[in-house]
Formats: sequence, C-alpha cells, structure tokens
Amino acid sequence: MVGKRMPNRAHGRLSLAIVGAIVCIAAMGCFGQGQKLAVFVQSAAAVPTADLELIANYAAQRCAVITGDSVCSQGELMHAQRLTDVYIGNSVTVDGMQRLAATLAADHIVILRVVRWDRDISFKPERSLLLLGATSFLDTSLQILITPLGLLLGIEKEATVGLFATVFNAQGDVEFTTTVTYADRPLFSLLTADPVEAAKGAIDNALYQLAVAL
Repeated sequence: MVGKRMPNRAHGRLSLAIVGAIVCIAAMGCFGQGQKLAVFVQSAAAVPTADLELIANYAAQRCAVITGDSVCSQGELMHAQRLTDVYIGNSVTVDGMQRLAATLAADHIVILRVVRWDRDISFKPERSLLLLGATSFLDTSLQILITPLGLLLGIEKEATVGLFATVFNAQGDVEFTTTVTYADRPLFSLLTADPVEAAKGAIDNALYQLAVAL
C-alpha cells in the first residue's frame, strides 16, 4: 500500500508544478499586454496656464496609477503634435487622430477638456448665528469683538471644476465619453478652496470611470 501511495504523491506534485508554471506564464503574458495611453488636457474655460500645466501632469500620473497602463509623457505629446501637424483642439479629423495615435504608438487617446472653472462665494447665516448664539453669555465688549469673526465664519467659498472626457481608439473612433463635475469645499473654505484641487478630484473621477469602461 505504501509503495502505491508514493507514485501518486509524486504525480500530484508534478501536476501542481505544471499548473503553477502555466499560471505564471499566463500572468506574465497578461502583464506584457499593457496598453499605451495618450492623455491630453485642454481648456474651454478660463484656466490659468500654470494651473492647466499642473493638472495635465497630474492627469498623466494618475492615469498610469489608476489604469496600470503606460502613459505618454508631456514631451512625447508635444513632439507628436508638431511631427504630425495635428493639434488637439475643438475638432480633430479621424485621419489626424489616426496619425497622432500611430506616431505615439498609443492604443487610446484620452482628451480631458475643462469646461467649467469657477470660484463661488456665498453666505451661510446659520453658521454665523451658531457662533453668535454660543457666545451670547459673554461680556458685551467680547461679543462686539467676536461678531466680525461670526460673520466671517458664515462666508463660504466653493471651487467647482467641470470636465468632459472623451476616449478615442487608434482608429479615431470614439469609445467612451463622460462628464464630471467636482466641488472643493473644505473647512475654512474661504481661505483654502482651490479649483486645482477640484480639478484633481474631477480627473480622478473621470479616470476611474475610464478604467472600468475600457
């Protein structure tokens, strides 16, 4: 009985080794088939040049992290546009998109267009009343000093950014579109609300949708 069990065990180990090798080879094949993406950030709103460059770099970095794919650098994008004389703007022909994708060796071209870049200031009276009510037991002179602070606390600034994202394949066909609006309204927002932070949130939202769709 013992003599019969040993070959079975050896056969089982050999089978496990073969299965393990197949799984490893398949996994290596999957990792080797990553796509290459070109991510362009354009503005149809009044976005400062420095901020646009900042969020363009952020979009490329986050796209690589979220999708796990290779992403063209900003230098590659600029060089490819000059080389093909095709510039991502309000409209690009199918032929132009194909030439751009071929030059970049990109499987997909992602265009993130900023369509909204706003800073809105509003007044929330309930906040002021909350502070003023909490300090009502203080001396009158202290209340006079705190009143401006209460009014300031009621002022809220909201930074809102809207994006329209479009994904093209290498043949120039539209594969995916989405619209994202994101608001940055942190604590003490009058001092800290920033459209750049709102843009980062909108970019992340759009890229997560893209990763699921593709």
